[in-house]
Amino acid sequence: MDKKSIFLVLFIFIIIALAFYFSLDEVGVVPEAAPPADNSAEEKLKGVNFTVYNDQKNQRLKLISEEVDNFKSESRMELKPIKGEVYSTESGKLLYTLDGDFGTYYTERKYLEIRDNVVLDSEEYHILADELDYDMQQNYLEGRGSVKITGSEFKSFAEAFNSNLNLNDLELSKKSSPERAKIIFDELPEDSKTEEPNNE
Repeated sequence: MDKKSIFLVLFIFIIIALAFYFSLDEVGVVPEAAPPADNSAEEKLKGVNFTVYNDQKNQRLKLISEEVDNFKSESRMELKPIKGEVYSTESGKLLYTLDGDFGTYYTERKYLEIRDNVVLDSEEYHILADELDYDMQQNYLEGRGSVKITGSEFKSFAEAFNSNLNLNDLELSKKSSPERAKIIFDELPEDSKTEEPNNE
């Protein structure tokens, strides 16, 4: 075989090799799809109750639920349904109860969200709402959505309400109106706990 034939064979081989390489580059390799994120709870518990202490306000919150999904890595617990009981740590007296279809408790923040068919019951009043947030660190709770508050001598409707965790500084509000109704039970005699308008 002479040099021209060898050169021709090598040239043809290089052309075929380059064509094959570029055809692979165009098709590409399809990467494998990433596996879906695992959103399952690390623990699934039944018939759970536990207590969280609020030393700043001398209160303790007892949470009760039939089903609890515990997401430890996210410091979050999902409770369905949820019942909360708030007690005074000084007297042991039950101050009020919280109920709802579903709740999420954030363990590090000591923050509780209750959703759907929320009911708050105390000696002073009965409150219905769509949702409620309970913040131990900020000494604050807020309810929203179709709020109905009934007391011994009054009934009121609002879009939202908020209060401190002692429930003695309750404010009702409507988005459509700048006026707010304020109920301060500590400043009223027992036989005249009524609603007072307060413009803010």
